[in-house]
Amino acid sequence: MSFTLNAIFSLSVGLSVVIGWIRFGKTDPAFFPFLLLVTVSLLNEIISLVLALKRYPNIINFNIFQLVESLLLMWQFFKWDMFGKRKKLYYAFQCFFVGSWLVESIAWNKEFNSYFVIVHAFIIVIMSIHTLNGVAMRESTSLFKHSVALLCMGLLAYFTYAVLVEAFWIVGFNHQQVFRLKIFEILSYINLMTNIIFAYAFLWIPMKPQYIMRS
Repeated sequence: MSFTLNAIFSLSVGLSVVIGWIRFGKTDPAFFPFLLLVTVSLLNEIISLVLALKRYPNIINFNIFQLVESLLLMWQFFKWDMFGKRKKLYYAFQCFFVGSWLVESIAWNKEFNSYFVIVHAFIIVIMSIHTLNGVAMRESTSLFKHSVALLCMGLLAYFTYAVLVEAFWIVGFNHQQVFRLKIFEILSYINLMTNIIFAYAFLWIPMKPQYIMRS
């Protein structure tokens, strides 16, 4: 895959950013964490592309983005009532993400935080499945017109593959150049697919409830 095509696929997250912010004033604010996530993701992609053009590594911004991504997604699941009244559990997850990220980044002095990516991606996959099942049980309408279900489908596809990619990296398959390039080429297509799903999901985010003031 060419550098240009890969860049286009990466920047496709901008579709969600544009749609989300255009409709922001009218849509349910419960989806704000996800809008913030795709915005930060676009910024991270732009930074990575600039660094690549200048032939600098993107290790620092990549690792920072992984932490921000995990915190924002956990906040989003909290907004979707994943934890119910168990706020302590929600805060425990957030503390766990920050703590494990610091351990791998500082204590282990690693480059890419592969173990952190695997752990937080696995947690996101489990929560996406749980949320998707809940929506399927409650809703009678098509899941392909339900914003939460669509977002969870995208998360499920992306992070399942992300776990596999990082696992391959840890066991050393990344030393095989052809295999490594093929893995990341597939990831680019999955990234494009999920970005399109996210953009489509933003079109189905419900409007803010209209309240009638009574005297």
